Parts: sequence; C-alpha cells; structure tokens
Amino acid sequence: MEKSNGLQDVFGRNLKERRKQMGFTQGELARRIGVSTSFVTEMEKGRKAPSFATIEKIADETQAPVWSYFCEGGFEIKSEDAMNYELLRYRLKQNVCSVIDQTITEC
Repeated sequence: MEKSNGLQDVFGRNLKERRKQMGFTQGELARRIGVSTSFVTEMEKGRKAPSFATIEKIADETQAPVWSYFCEGGFEIKSEDAMNYELLRYRLKQNVCSVIDQTITEC
C-alpha cells in the first residue's frame, strides 16, 4: 500500500476530477499547462507536486479557483457557497490538520 501524501493526494484527486469534468485528456491538459503527460499522471496519483506557477496554470485552464484543488470535495462547493468563507476555512482547516496529524503519527 502506498503512503498517503495528504494535500498532494487531495490535489491529485481534485485535478483528475476537474480534468474529466472539462473533458480533457491527460495529454491535452499537459499541453495546455506546459508539462509532460507523465507529470499530469504523477500529479493525479499524488506522487508529484506541482509548482505554484503550474497550479495557477491548472486553475486558469480548468476555470476553477486554486483553493478548490486543496479541499476534499472542492468542486462540490458551489460558487454561491464559496462566498461563505466559514465553510471554506473549515474544510481547509480539516485538510491541514489531517496532514499535520498524519505527519506526527509517522514521526
């Protein structure tokens, strides 16, 4: 069983979900954001982490806010809910705390 990378895994799952929603293949998304297809595959599997610049390109090409990639179920939050910063803060806090707990447990 592979070790979980916390936010990297959340990002990967959300990337794959959004890419499919947009109807992009991995190759098409890779071309649009200027990376290799294998890098997109590795990001979606939680094995590689993108740079901030790549994250911004992904958000632009998929027409999604950057924060939605870092919340479990980030694309379930509707635009009208996004104005509810308490919900967003709560979900982000849950994810960050989960990563911290996992890191402490592994030490």
